[in-house]
Amino acid sequence: MKELLENLCDKYLLNLGLFTDLYPLERDILYPVCANVFCASDAEFDLGKFKDSMELIKENPRMLSSFRSTVRPLIASLLSVSDDPRGSMERYLGCYDRLRKYFTNSEHLALMSLLLTRIVPEERAEESISRGRQIYDRMKKEHRILTTKEDVAFAVMLAFSDRTDDELIADMEASYKLLKHSADNNSIQTVSHVLAMSKASPEEKCGKFSELYEAMLKKGRKYGKHYELAMLAALSITDRSSSEIIEDLSDVEAFLSRYKAVGDLSGFGKDVPECHAFMLLTTAYAGGAENGVASSNLALMAARQTALYSMMVYSMMTVAPAIPE
Repeated sequence: MKELLENLCDKYLLNLGLFTDLYPLERDILYPVCANVFCASDAEFDLGKFKDSMELIKENPRMLSSFRSTVRPLIASLLSVSDDPRGSMERYLGCYDRLRKYFTNSEHLALMSLLLTRIVPEERAEESISRGRQIYDRMKKEHRILTTKEDVAFAVMLAFSDRTDDELIADMEASYKLLKHSADNNSIQTVSHVLAMSKASPEEKCGKFSELYEAMLKKGRKYGKHYELAMLAALSITDRSSSEIIEDLSDVEAFLSRYKAVGDLSGFGKDVPECHAFMLLTTAYAGGAENGVASSNLALMAARQTALYSMMVYSMMTVAPAIPE
């Protein structure tokens, strides 16, 4: 197992244990997502900072209901690793206000504001959001029933591409048609959105995604077809070979499977332990991208963010909010 991955797994287990022991949540799927925030920032969960961040969310007079529900622990985690929590909160809110000018108010916009502020300068945010609205309308035109408010994040992230809207839509449609028999239509549409962030041909991208997907199925486990596919798509557009990705996934999964705390998190489900490995690998592979401006780096960052977004959306759809005050 690579030293980088082993260190990341150690940090993940540490933060997962600290979080579950010190701040119990009833929504299990939030534990790994929040723990991953600390891992990505090379930080350790600090109960005092986390509680202060939760209070900051509650006391902010501009705070909207979308920020006070399901996504609150995730926001608090991001604030906890910030050098300027109040400043970060203002940036989230500012981005949220811009999003509301173009999209209907929802929890999805709250999540989107968190993701967007991490990869785009504030002065470029509205330009990206405006283009994202145009892309969303085009997506809606192509698939009126399948395209919902959950797809806002994908549309906005695709706005970072230097390809034209026509090229992006054509790419998504080509990937969708190539993969539509692999899973349900809604899941494959999400995969096509993530794949569109790469400039490779649809045939090349779909071939690599299918290769990874088949490798997962050969492990003999039931494999989920919700947020898992978005995360697998994010891995497939990295510059790593399929064999390297499969080897890394196997190593991380084997390492984590030795620890009962990982399997006990019902939010992921015991039948799909690969999800922890998927999330950690997107973090590892995108590790150097946050400091880069190349289109390949932005694509990887966008894919990673939208994959995690997809997982959070899935948690909101499947479990009733139960966040302690």
